[in-house]
Amino acid sequence: MQTNSGNGNNNTSTGDQTTPESFGAAAVALQAFNIGSDFPPDFQIPDVEGMDSTGFLVSFNPAGIVPIDLNSNPLKVSTQFETIDLSGTPEASFPNHVLIISPTQAFMLGGSGVVYFNPTTGVVFGTANLSAPINLTQALDYSRSGDCDGTPGDENSTAIGPFSPSFAADLKVIGSRLFVSMSNACFDASFSSFYIQGIVRVYDINETSPFLTPASTPFIVLNGFDASGLTVANGKLIATSTGDNELVSGNSQPETASVLDEIDPNTLNITRSLNLGLVAANFQPLAVTEDGKSGFIGSSAFSEVYEIDLKNFTLLRGAGNPIELTGDAHDFITDQEIAFGGEVLFVSSFNRSAVNGIDLTNSNRNVLAKTLDFAVPSNPGVTGAGSMAVRPGQPGTDFSGADLFLLTSSPGTISTATTY
Repeated sequence: MQTNSGNGNNNTSTGDQTTPESFGAAAVALQAFNIGSDFPPDFQIPDVEGMDSTGFLVSFNPAGIVPIDLNSNPLKVSTQFETIDLSGTPEASFPNHVLIISPTQAFMLGGSGVVYFNPTTGVVFGTANLSAPINLTQALDYSRSGDCDGTPGDENSTAIGPFSPSFAADLKVIGSRLFVSMSNACFDASFSSFYIQGIVRVYDINETSPFLTPASTPFIVLNGFDASGLTVANGKLIATSTGDNELVSGNSQPETASVLDEIDPNTLNITRSLNLGLVAANFQPLAVTEDGKSGFIGSSAFSEVYEIDLKNFTLLRGAGNPIELTGDAHDFITDQEIAFGGEVLFVSSFNRSAVNGIDLTNSNRNVLAKTLDFAVPSNPGVTGAGSMAVRPGQPGTDFSGADLFLLTSSPGTISTATTY
């Protein structure tokens, strides 16, 4: 089976596209598809021929995948691909992400497992238990003193030897390898979280059963805590470690630095690391410009976005000079996506239930005046704008209608915007 990274958003355009000017006239359509349950985990529109008019929604209850026909108005369930119920598959419990590779290959990530399946037929090829023990040859640090396993004397690090990773966060495929980030969360007696140093598990994707087997280097130890989003850029894998954050008076307060680790997918070595500081980088992949020069990530604690020079792996806009959206102490950024044409960066804000645009056509990275309001009138203040997806292709030519799709948390919906 041939696989590819399916990274998406790598488009060029000389016609209709989102620009700073067109964003000012963008139109929002609320509740384009009502999911029926709150806090939907993920929605992906694959940049794959024959699949780019379908969005794949991760269903939490029951655990599974629902294909959505993006050409329908209002949105409806697609008949081209199977609706897949994985509620009887233990590895699909607590689903959080889907990754569509081709019409015959896809992965769904659960809290402690991954399912490899065919999105057209619904056939499950195989699964992997992500909490299966690995053998540590070095101790892993804790983000703060604690006790994760009830073993006396290991309040600052794990022991060398068998270790069971926990809390899968994201997944990517490069070539014939599957990469999964594991956040390794722990909880103290008051249920306050802390973390064991994050890892990325690595699996070989095989042509025949067993379809998923641990790679010769089965895991990579990261340089931070709370491993979260994975990004494919310039042929490398970039793993985000969000860092340990404490909830103080209802706001997230960073206690350890956010870190980016660049991984060579062939040698499985970390080639470069970048300390972002106490910024609480959010849990989604970086938004990467078409030329691969810049990456953007928002904060899960502040109303800020940061820019990374991916060629030199340095900070262009960091904690000292962030791209600031509102200055609201209760605001934070849930996701970031670059619009078709590369001129506007979309950023979603959970507490404001809104999307803002950032002008990428000049180095000032100005925040555009228009705010896209995704708050449902019957539930103001708690709707919660979450993860986004940008429809592949040239708007107005390859498709008509909405180009931006966004999940709201309460009520759980797919809402849309036309921004070009």
